[in-house]
Amino acid sequence: MEEIKRLEDIFKLILSVDSIEPDFSSGSDITIPIYEISAEEFLDFAENAIMAETKEGIVNAISNLKRAIDCEMDLFFESINLKSIFDKNNLKFEKKSKFLSDIGMFPIQSINKLNLIRNKMEHEYRAPLIADLYTYYELVWDVVKIIDLHLELLYTNGEINMVLKKGSDEYYFMIRHDIENCGFRIKIKNWTKGADKIEKQLEICLTNKESAYDFINAFNFYLLSIQYFDYGNISLYKNKVKKLMKSQGKI
Repeated sequence: MEEIKRLEDIFKLILSVDSIEPDFSSGSDITIPIYEISAEEFLDFAENAIMAETKEGIVNAISNLKRAIDCEMDLFFESINLKSIFDKNNLKFEKKSKFLSDIGMFPIQSINKLNLIRNKMEHEYRAPLIADLYTYYELVWDVVKIIDLHLELLYTNGEINMVLKKGSDEYYFMIRHDIENCGFRIKIKNWTKGADKIEKQLEICLTNKESAYDFINAFNFYLLSIQYFDYGNISLYKNKVKKLMKSQGKI
C-alpha cells in the first residue's frame, strides 16, 4: 500500500492480484446535450445524397458526413465537460479524434484512414469514387456508433467498486469519473484482516497540457475497468492493462 503513489502503481497492483470481484457501480453526472440536428440525422442526409449518385449528391454527402462526425465528437466532449477546453485551445478534428483513439475507443489506424479519405475529398477538389464515399460513410457510421456506446457506458458507470484479492491480502478499489473537475478519483483501501486500514487516494485531473498524459491514461484505464466490471474476464483485463503500461514504456 505504501508504494501506491502514481497511476502506474495501481496498474502494477491490478496485475499482481489473484482475483478481482466486482462489487457495485453507480451512475454518473453526465448530461448529454440535445442538438437540433443529431449525428444520426446527418448520416441519413448523407446516405440519401449518396443514393442520388450525382455530383451534387456526392458533394452534399461529403459535407453531411463531416457534420455527422464533428457533431458526434462535440456531443461526447460536451457530455464529459471537455468541449470548452478543446474550443479554448482551438483543437480541431485531428486532436479530437486522436484523443478518442488514445483513450482506447478505436485504433489509430481507423483514424488515419478516416483523415486520409477526408483530406483527399476536401483538398483535391474532385469528386471521389462512389466506393471511396461508401467507405467514408461506413467509417463515420462506425465512429458515431462507437462513441454512442461509450457514452452509455460512462452514463451508467460513473463509479465502480471492486474487491482485489492477492493471497491472504484483500483490498477495496474504487474509481470515479469526476466530470465537474475533468478528472478521475481512485481509492485503494486495505481490507486485509488484522492489518491497518490504510487508504490511498489519487486524483488525476486535466488542468493543463502537462497533465494531459496522465489524464488520458486514467481515462483509458477507467474504460478498461468498466469493461471488466461488466464482463468479468480477468485475463483480458490484465492483458489490456499490461498493454497500456507497455505503451507508456513502463514495462
